[in-house]
Amino acid sequence: MRCYKPYTMMMIIIFFFLSGAGTAADAAPKDDAYHYMKTGVDDQLYNELWRFNGADNNSQFMITFLLSDPENLTSSRKIQVQAVVLQEGHLPLQGTHQSQGYGGDHNSPMFEIDKSGFSPEQVPSPNLKVWGEVLDETTGEPIAWDLVYQPAASPWFSIPVQPHIGHLKGDWMKWLVYMPSANVTGSITIGNRTLNIDGIGYHDHFWGRFALSDPQITWAEASEPGDGFSLTLGEIQGDERNAFMGIKIEGKTIKFSSKQIKLNYTNVVLDNATAVMQPTGYNVSVENGEYTLDLAVAVQKSVPMMVDYPFPMPCRLDFQQYSLLQGTLKSKSGEEYSFRRPGFSGYATGRLHPIFGRLGTTNPKDADVTLTAANERSNQVKTARVATNGFYCVDANYIDYLANPTAPWVLNGDKVKLEMFGGQSPGNSTVLAVDLSKDRQEANL
Repeated sequence: MRCYKPYTMMMIIIFFFLSGAGTAADAAPKDDAYHYMKTGVDDQLYNELWRFNGADNNSQFMITFLLSDPENLTSSRKIQVQAVVLQEGHLPLQGTHQSQGYGGDHNSPMFEIDKSGFSPEQVPSPNLKVWGEVLDETTGEPIAWDLVYQPAASPWFSIPVQPHIGHLKGDWMKWLVYMPSANVTGSITIGNRTLNIDGIGYHDHFWGRFALSDPQITWAEASEPGDGFSLTLGEIQGDERNAFMGIKIEGKTIKFSSKQIKLNYTNVVLDNATAVMQPTGYNVSVENGEYTLDLAVAVQKSVPMMVDYPFPMPCRLDFQQYSLLQGTLKSKSGEEYSFRRPGFSGYATGRLHPIFGRLGTTNPKDADVTLTAANERSNQVKTARVATNGFYCVDANYIDYLANPTAPWVLNGDKVKLEMFGGQSPGNSTVLAVDLSKDRQEANL
């Protein structure tokens, strides 16, 4: 099996963790600099990513710089810049440029990939100038940007201590929210059409040694520079669950730990382009003894992006989402703050060989439907994820890959029996012959 379409550039987006109310920022420009140093220990697992998001009226954009396996020890090195532009009434625009080289500065936020990069607007200045160019993968039109990010809130480390985030022993990550809230000005040019930008932005940066295709990540963020408000949350699923959330309002920082956060998906849908399920709505409840918050995240737009690896390595799929965040923050003393802000969210997961289709039920809210997929050779049985509209998807995961990296879950030619229980047509079943030369396979019940 191959993941044919290199949408590239995963956006493993996690979250930030606010700290130190009323204190100075615990991060400096050097922390947003390029960090890679060859150590001889898991250098092939090194990943570093900078993300710049922004929105202005009916336009949203996501620009990402990725460095993965800098020494090319796996022969699958990624040195990439990607841009996504969303506009009302237009199809999503997405382009990626893959390079053989890069330039970085260990002492200041500066990184370049051919014609794209970022650096301080001037010295001294907290502003960052972000420029670049890619070609839209559908039309071939150039997408160029020339932007300035001016911070509206001070930086801090969301992950200051290196946690275990995946399924590999010794893996780790550090994450910096360099601009939890920013004012963004400049322009984006699409062919001969120019968008003038004067909006709200966000910039963060992570690095570490871990398998890019491993942890499952859900995250969301929104801010309002005029109110001094920002919010970000994240949940990472690996061997362990790590969840963090932080809110900053009028200079005060409120933080929540993993055990104080409950996140539930309220809606999942099948993405037709990738045959993988993505959450498009979720509720979050948090409480730390002093504050409570009920948050709802509703996805408005979503673009799937994939970091492509040759089979049997898992590909990395990341759904980049423009979303609406709304909730009410309540203090123990009775104060309340309600917000309803557009922002960004995302869902990142691995992808191997998805089997998908639609079940024999017409009730989109039928919660009793269960679908199993049984490999007749290995006797391994998986339970499919079922969307609220009756579509399903079943796929291998990173644990399957670790258990058998040559053929995770299925071999070419395996017979997989799909059987539905509950719903309007219980007992419906079909047998699928696995063909790993295909990117995905469809089987309807």
